[in-house]
Amino acid sequence: MIREQLRNIFFYTIILVFQLFVFNHINLVGFITPFIYLIIFIHYKTSYNKTTLIFLGFIVGIIVDLSMQTYGSHTFATITICYLRTWIEKYSFGVNSNLPSAMINGTQLINRLTFFGLIIFIHSLIYYSLVFFNIELFWTIVLNIIINSIITFIVIWLISQLISNK
Repeated sequence: MIREQLRNIFFYTIILVFQLFVFNHINLVGFITPFIYLIIFIHYKTSYNKTTLIFLGFIVGIIVDLSMQTYGSHTFATITICYLRTWIEKYSFGVNSNLPSAMINGTQLINRLTFFGLIIFIHSLIYYSLVFFNIELFWTIVLNIIINSIITFIVIWLISQLISNK
């Protein structure tokens, strides 16, 4: 158990360091920044404590907010997806949602795509709604949500495939 927790802490730290020092400095087309730190919340096991997940969401969100100077937008978005994660699991996986490794192994591709997509889309929706927070910028918000969700999804899916194929 201790070994697994240390491995998770190491994995979370590596992902967060990559987000802060590599992906935060990538601005594709001037405004697209992939949020790879969402992989932490996607791969968080269902057998772990839900309160710890929400606390982890707060810590990761506040660290990213402090580095990007986004005034709590990441924190609010990550806490929200951590809170909604149980519902997203049940919606995506159905009966298999309570199995510890159900999200990675032994599920249909469409279930995993739905799970990844919902977490990324909800995070982007909340994040960009808070960053712009102006109804006059509605189409800018929609454009940012769609494009950033697609790019983030592709990057996270590739990283997940690399991790699960080890």
